[in-house]
Amino acid sequence: MVKYIIIALLFTLATNPAAAARLSAALDKQAIVLGEPIQLRVVGNTDLGPLDLAPLKNDFEVFSRAVSGGTQNGKVQSVLDATLYPLRAGKLILPALALGTARSQPLKLEVQPTKVSLRAWISPETPMAREPATLHLEIRDEGDLTWSAPTQLDAPNIHLRAQTETTREVQQDGVAVRLREYRWSLLALKSGGQSVTFPILDAYKFGQRLRYPVTAVTFRALPAPAYLPLYLPIGQPTVRAEPLPPEIFLGRPASRVLDIDAPGLSAEGALKSLQFDPPRGMRLYAPSVAPIQIDGRERLRVTLSFAAEETDVSAFPAINLPYFDPKTQRIETLMIPAARLTVRDPLREKIIAAGFILLAVLCLSWLGAKAWPWLKRLRAKRAWLARLDAATDAAALYRVLTRDAPWRANTLRQSAHTLKADTQLTNSLERLRFGAGAPEISFAELKTAWRNIGMQAPISAF
Repeated sequence: MVKYIIIALLFTLATNPAAAARLSAALDKQAIVLGEPIQLRVVGNTDLGPLDLAPLKNDFEVFSRAVSGGTQNGKVQSVLDATLYPLRAGKLILPALALGTARSQPLKLEVQPTKVSLRAWISPETPMAREPATLHLEIRDEGDLTWSAPTQLDAPNIHLRAQTETTREVQQDGVAVRLREYRWSLLALKSGGQSVTFPILDAYKFGQRLRYPVTAVTFRALPAPAYLPLYLPIGQPTVRAEPLPPEIFLGRPASRVLDIDAPGLSAEGALKSLQFDPPRGMRLYAPSVAPIQIDGRERLRVTLSFAAEETDVSAFPAINLPYFDPKTQRIETLMIPAARLTVRDPLREKIIAAGFILLAVLCLSWLGAKAWPWLKRLRAKRAWLARLDAATDAAALYRVLTRDAPWRANTLRQSAHTLKADTQLTNSLERLRFGAGAPEISFAELKTAWRNIGMQAPISAF
């Protein structure tokens, strides 16, 4: 009877799946280079879906896992395939995996160092809370890798802003390598121990996916002095002031635009920090602050609107921006120089222009009134000289000099007095006209002499 009971118990134990469960694990390679994947296969006679791979996570990243299986000859067989990436170089041990009472055997793997160099750090090494710093990630390779930019960095209590990626060729131990640099603007929001954890970086070589771990960056953020206002920027900011227009108009609004690059400075803080003393005759409006991006960097654009109420306003005043300098441990001031202004008064300019125009019209009218009689006399002189040139004998020349003269002389001696002619010319014309003896000169010479006298005669005589 006891014999049959023992046989029944042995049969029950043999047919119990839990008692007969077993696991076997194997790797596709015994040695790899850091960054390359390794394939782990676990085979069992029970469903491997619940198999816990957490023991591997100390030295490996479990990139993917897949379970397949079925029933063969009435027996259940399950296969788990996992892709692993080592997190460090050296001789690693994959610990035994357990599912129920079944355990796999430990596996050995040799991970050789890679030629790829990854280094991360921050500058300065111990920034102050709210002080701008820079997070650096430097990757050196032989130029045969294609990298994916790192994203989703884990940085509690830290504000990060990505900057432009750079790539260049450098010499390392006499060998040309490719240097890829990533940078982030870093701002610790509070003091104390801080850390930045990078994701595992993806790289591709001839279509194969490689993954490289990056050591986390840890640092200590120094506390800011308790007396500093929260809005005061820490570290010297950068300010770019847009030039003012060369001329502004009286009473019309204009603006001074400042682009401030000061990480951690809020819009409210910018309005509280800016200090300037507007001159007399300048009216200020409520300033506005808006966040903008220039060359991928976030900045604050401050617009100071104003209007000149007097024309003697010659400059927009200098602007002071205080900040705390961690090196000197003092509050310093960044000064934006004053900007020259030329204020125009359109109404006054129009009045002055109208006055000049009126004065010019009056001057021209006066000159015209003065010049008109002179022009008339000049025209009369030219007409008289033309008649003198047309005279063909002594009688005609006598009429031109007396009756047809603009001064209406009755006798030749009156014309000679008006023209200040020589008495000899008068006598010569009289003798030539009345035939009283031979004249000293001919008619042609006599007419030429009278014409020369007429040309020299003043305009007032006509």
